[in-house]
Amino acid sequence: MSDWEDKTPAEEQTLSFFARGMRVLWELAGAERKRLAIVFLLIVALKALSITFPYLLKLVFDELPSVIAGGKIPSSIFTIIAAMFIVRIGGNALDRFVRERMFAKSIITLENAWPVLAQQKLLDLSMSFHERENIGKKIAKINKGVEKLTDVLVNLHYGFVPAILYIILNVAAITLMDWKLGLIFFAPLIPALALSFRGFERFTPAWEEWEKQKEVSHGVFCQSVINISTVQGYVQETYEKDRLSAVRHRMRSLDLDASYRIQKYFFGMGALLGLFFLATIAAGVWFVHLHISTIGTVVFIIATGNVTLEGVWEIVFIYTRIMRNLIAAVRMKELLEEPIAVRNNEHATAPATYNGAFVFDKVSFNYRGREHCVLEDFSLKIAPGEFVALVGKSGEGKTTAIRLLTRTYDIDSGRLTLDGIPVRDIHRDWYRRLFAIVQQDVDIFDDTLRANVAYAYPNATEEQIERAVRAAALEESLILEGRFSNGLDTEVGERGVRLSGGERQRVGIARAYLALLCGAKILVLDEATSNLDSGAERSIQEMIEALRTEKSITIVAIAHRLSTIHRADKICVIGEGRVQERGSHKGLMKKNGLYSQLVQLQQLGELRE
Repeated sequence: MSDWEDKTPAEEQTLSFFARGMRVLWELAGAERKRLAIVFLLIVALKALSITFPYLLKLVFDELPSVIAGGKIPSSIFTIIAAMFIVRIGGNALDRFVRERMFAKSIITLENAWPVLAQQKLLDLSMSFHERENIGKKIAKINKGVEKLTDVLVNLHYGFVPAILYIILNVAAITLMDWKLGLIFFAPLIPALALSFRGFERFTPAWEEWEKQKEVSHGVFCQSVINISTVQGYVQETYEKDRLSAVRHRMRSLDLDASYRIQKYFFGMGALLGLFFLATIAAGVWFVHLHISTIGTVVFIIATGNVTLEGVWEIVFIYTRIMRNLIAAVRMKELLEEPIAVRNNEHATAPATYNGAFVFDKVSFNYRGREHCVLEDFSLKIAPGEFVALVGKSGEGKTTAIRLLTRTYDIDSGRLTLDGIPVRDIHRDWYRRLFAIVQQDVDIFDDTLRANVAYAYPNATEEQIERAVRAAALEESLILEGRFSNGLDTEVGERGVRLSGGERQRVGIARAYLALLCGAKILVLDEATSNLDSGAERSIQEMIEALRTEKSITIVAIAHRLSTIHRADKICVIGEGRVQERGSHKGLMKKNGLYSQLVQLQQLGELRE
């Protein structure tokens, strides 16, 4: 699948694209479709009333010649005026107390539901999707999609649909009164609108490019702020400013060029419609003179004609906005339709028992866009309660094996089973809760230290949280040193900015330890001690040994610092997508093979027992 912003070719953005966008909007309306349909019917009723008022005015003017001739005012005129009052007040009440309230409820509901829907989708999508785009662009697309969807609904409700309905009803009314005048007035409307819509199609590529550049600008902006320490450290403030300025300059040029050129179409359409409107009035006066039309009909055309012309302009302007907004709205819909790579199949269940035997059987896997498989015919058995270490050069597939084990990704071919059951037949969330994972780069949320430690199990007890803090050597480094006056309730800042690299690692370890206390069965360490000093690393090793003694857990670890893994039950050397060697530290050192070479290359020296 191509990148999100490349999914809507400019040549497709015609009236058919507009129709497609309306279908997308209707689908995204979800549970609010019924209420919006009622709102649409109310708009029809209100536009009918707005035509009824000038029609009643026509009837009054048609009675005026008899009033002038006879000097007596017919009672029917007062009846018509009373009807005009009822139409005006009734229509206003229907509009303010029924239509407005229903539409406000729908738009506010959707405006708050769409971001939640988008977030849920993003959280379900696999890492392969998230690795394709930076966070700034993703956030920009979601925010913009919600904003544009809301804007489209508002424009349809307040301008586009009412204007079209008014024109249709007015065409019908004038045609019934005097088809000749109606033909003169409405003849230019269709070619004028067609000319405008056709002209707008020429500007769609520029608008789409503007939307793309806006997404790029959000990405550049967010990345410069997210990586502020690197920007300032290398004195690249000017460079980042110039990058954003270049993108924004491109956006400015695109917008101005389209805005200037589109005025020619507006002028041509305005001149054409204005000329025919005046011609209709002149023809109406002439028809009254010839006694083939009535004064009231001419008054009706004059009263509704300006409204109709304003409606045409409103349709054109709103159509322009909607076309631009639909580009973002359709992209958001395509995001919501992005296939979820790792999901439950229809037979997925939670096993009644758990033993903990994992088997990779000739598994192959490759990341999207890569030419060769990262893992190919990869086989590995992990016994219950076993400590398995994966080592090897960078890029050989160690982290990929971990990602497949934890179902961050699903395998391409082969079999991966838990207790003989293919993991794809196991409920995804039940399976993932088996793992307590400590990554090399621990994700820290902009919240308190306590919330970050307890993230996996927010309902953990205070005793469990304190045990996790002690096990990860957090108590001494963060609390006893007095760096955080509020202790565990201290805010750690965005991405843990108030924590050092080692402290972030300890938070990750405490989080995983808590997960193990609350039911997780497998501890996964992906370079988990890379940022720790030797003292803290020794504490972690002691914690691991204590865990293995206290609880029946399986440990799978990746580490270049072999002091972390030399006591593993089984060390697997991965190379060229396969397990090249396996055995204990002592056994592999005696073979003098790949593992021994890795030890020498890393210059770790003799490892103490």
